[in-house]
Amino acid sequence: MRRGINCPISFGGPSARGATFNMWLNLEMAQAISTEGRALHNQGIAGLDYWAPNINIGRDPRWGRIQETPGEDPFLTSQYVSNYVRGMQEGEDPRYTKVIATCKHYAAYSMEHWNGTDRAAFNAVVSDYDLVETYLPAFHACVGQARARGVMCAYPAVNGVPSCANTFLLQDVLRDSFGFDGYVVSDCAAVAFIQTAHHYVTTAANATAVALKAGTDLNCGGYYQNHLQEALKQGLVTEYDIRNAVFRLWKQRFELGMYDPVANQPYANLPPSVVGSPAHKDIALRAAREAMVLLKNDKNVLPLSKSISSLAVIGPNSNVTVT
Repeated sequence: MRRGINCPISFGGPSARGATFNMWLNLEMAQAISTEGRALHNQGIAGLDYWAPNINIGRDPRWGRIQETPGEDPFLTSQYVSNYVRGMQEGEDPRYTKVIATCKHYAAYSMEHWNGTDRAAFNAVVSDYDLVETYLPAFHACVGQARARGVMCAYPAVNGVPSCANTFLLQDVLRDSFGFDGYVVSDCAAVAFIQTAHHYVTTAANATAVALKAGTDLNCGGYYQNHLQEALKQGLVTEYDIRNAVFRLWKQRFELGMYDPVANQPYANLPPSVVGSPAHKDIALRAAREAMVLLKNDKNVLPLSKSISSLAVIGPNSNVTVT
């Protein structure tokens, strides 16, 4: 961290935040994050577009990213995202977006690698009922209620169509039904995976075209940069398709106030002193206390018997001796 600036506040993970069942507290946490994010941006340290929150449904604890989600319940996740996005984007100045919240990963995504299939090539076969009742409510709350400015499309296909090339998900549901008017960004390399993992199309230019025309405005990766001009020359996309995506992206920049004078913008004048402030530390402490969950001591597992000769400690920090 730059000299003279405090370290940003650290909150518990989303699973802990969900365990609080306190949506006002989740709103406060997001407000603190966005305030510190703006202050860091004002010092030339951070950006203004946050790829959060992860609002996938956490049904299987073996999923490697389940700790990024607030829980397994669509209603809880919907309440969580509604408050989180508002805390990130809204503030004292209604003229501007405080920072952009990007809800991810759209949609039906909760698998990394299983039985020889990884997330890049996975096809989630989802019934209409399950899609509507389980996987879409949180995204509806994200864009329909909280008006998130960004959505990230996911790696897997849904019912045979890669998410970032899925016109039904990105246009029919997200924009036409939910009223989303922000921009869609691909997960990193997801556009490439349309060709290389899903084999939905055979060329890079076609992968670029189907993603752009479906509604993926921005590619995290190199396919748009390297193959969009080729797709245009081949007539796979039109200049209008490109302009439409550019319009959505630049609209967010204007809503952030990036091209307006900063003198009368409260967000653009947040000082470094708000980073790691006592008020934000107090929120983090309250959140940690409310996130505590009592576990049932089933079959008197605890305290551990002295007769146990070996004990497995697993996880990414299992052999860490210095923190």
